[in-house]
Amino acid sequence: MPIKLKIALYIALLSLILLSYSFVAKTLYPTAPEIELPEYGIHHKNIGLLVKKNDPLSMQTAEIYQKERGIPTENIFYLDLPDEANISPEKFNQLHQKLTQKAGDRIQAFVATWQAPYRVNCMSITSALAFGYDKHWCQASQKKCLPTPNSTYFNANIDTPWSTLKIRPSMLLTGKDISEISSLIQRGVESDATRPKANAYLINTTDAARSSRKVIFKKFSENFPKNNLLEIHFLDATNEEDDESIAFKHNILVYETGLASVPYINTNHYLPGAIADHLTSFGGQGLSEEGQMKAFRWLEAGVTGSYGTVVEPCNFVQKYPNPSIFIPRYLRGETLIEAYWKSVQQPSEGLFIGEPLAKPYDLLQVSTLGGTLTIATNRLKAHKKYQLLEWNEKEQRFQKIPANFRSSRLGNETIIQAKNTYSKKYKLIEIH
Repeated sequence: MPIKLKIALYIALLSLILLSYSFVAKTLYPTAPEIELPEYGIHHKNIGLLVKKNDPLSMQTAEIYQKERGIPTENIFYLDLPDEANISPEKFNQLHQKLTQKAGDRIQAFVATWQAPYRVNCMSITSALAFGYDKHWCQASQKKCLPTPNSTYFNANIDTPWSTLKIRPSMLLTGKDISEISSLIQRGVESDATRPKANAYLINTTDAARSSRKVIFKKFSENFPKNNLLEIHFLDATNEEDDESIAFKHNILVYETGLASVPYINTNHYLPGAIADHLTSFGGQGLSEEGQMKAFRWLEAGVTGSYGTVVEPCNFVQKYPNPSIFIPRYLRGETLIEAYWKSVQQPSEGLFIGEPLAKPYDLLQVSTLGGTLTIATNRLKAHKKYQLLEWNEKEQRFQKIPANFRSSRLGNETIIQAKNTYSKKYKLIEIH
């Protein structure tokens, strides 16, 4: 047989084998169908994107963020802001009143895209945007160590803070330059639904004044249930066995400590969606390199969210993030802005910075095998009932189909199974 004919027959046979394999693979492992779920919490459709007029960096930031997160154009609001670090209450109130009217009832949270202003008198800009400026938030401004009012959003099982509480939790999304900001945005986007195996480091340092959260850290590390997602490391530098900071650590999701300046933070590997903060007085005073370490140094080291206070807060633990609230909520699939904001009981002096929609522990897994559809998700609510709908291609409509719903061992995850399912599209709806 001529060599050319042999080659032709070989190619034909190989093509036939590949075609057969493709058919079998598609039969045994078909492409997962589309699943539409109810939307809860803060997401790209209900967050307002705030842009500072005549600020090229703010404009660039907003453009990138809108594109990466798919934020609707009607959710973008342009504000006339001064370049000063501290905007006056009078100027802010005028601006905030107009913004509230424009935002309406649909917008549940804000993300701001400028470097300054970052405070309104005693309040951070993120808290002023959330609550509106009011002097009652400034009880600690009389050069005394006093607590400030509690936030009703603290540890609240609420998905719509504006609709329910008239609060719009806010976060400042900015950095030294557009390269830093773009990298921050990418880390947030890349974190979504990655569900990494991660580490959390909670450190009691020898700086006693800045380690007032040590009791929370220790208790939480002792009581947090073992799981395959996050390992908690409580380090106590007052013992000889532990260091005051960490260096060259990997897969960090959380790093919380108390120091005026935290060393070696650039040596660590932070996962997309990671948060880190240090309890000190002036961590929220902008991007400055002067004085105490600013919270922005964490973002520059590769973290996705941080927090610092803009005026002297004293070391009340309720004015700083509480990991025993933030971490469980984050692991249950809440966004960074939701879990972080809910963890601060008295946030009026605190500046939240980072990429608000990061959601590393979101869960939606869909598979089909032998005509059985299986959906695993943590996006549903335990106290609500749902119906599974299947798309009928012939009739061009969704129709009800029977399905089995059960909770997973972790409690916040739901497993849904339906038999004899061959459609390309499904939807879950609430049953009222």
